[in-house]
Amino acid sequence: MKKLNMDAWRKMFYEKIEEVKPQDSWDLKMHQNLEYNDLGPGWKRSLQEHVCASFQCSWCQHFWSSVQVVILFHVYLDQRRRTGWVKMRVYRQECYECSEGKLEEPNFKEESVQRVLENLVISIREKCYGEYVAQLSEVTVIEQHYGPHRSDHCEACWLGIHQRPKHTMYHGRPKDTVYHGTSKDTMPPVQLPSHNLPQDTISCGFEFCCIFCTICILIFIYSTWAVGY
Repeated sequence: MKKLNMDAWRKMFYEKIEEVKPQDSWDLKMHQNLEYNDLGPGWKRSLQEHVCASFQCSWCQHFWSSVQVVILFHVYLDQRRRTGWVKMRVYRQECYECSEGKLEEPNFKEESVQRVLENLVISIREKCYGEYVAQLSEVTVIEQHYGPHRSDHCEACWLGIHQRPKHTMYHGRPKDTVYHGTSKDTMPPVQLPSHNLPQDTISCGFEFCCIFCTICILIFIYSTWAVGY
């Protein structure tokens, strides 16, 4: 996979931000020492945690891919000068096949970079311009990926920045959709316990009432006849 350099990232970013904010000038720079909580006055944080990328160990040449690459952005807009700045840090992963423990830079496909920058522009519009934009989209998984995320080999996990998703992450093509929970449209009908009496019990009760009423009428007639005599 051809590695996209920072110039390629900038070019795509400039195109996307100019589409929505042509009146302002924005710049994007890589800062690999960028600290998560080191925000200056007026700076805003944007974090994307599930980006698709691949890695290759520079020592043993082992190749692996991940859908949980983390990218941190700090953004700032000077509204008076109509100029904005973006600082970017891409968190690395280390090889788990050898003992060298060297952190490797991820390689991104252009499709993943496009989606990351689309989400970045949305975040800028919300955080710097106060606009309401539709929810950020997940970066599409476009390759096969095997195995769980190895947090012990992830730089972002070491720093406590990467939060594992609560939902199940599929690696590769999902076979079937699994629903955790049930909507009212798909929920099977629940059989409630019946409080109705059995049919035999109802019939017996009706017959008893008829007999009781007949006896009462006979007693009433007999009492009336006895009083008359």
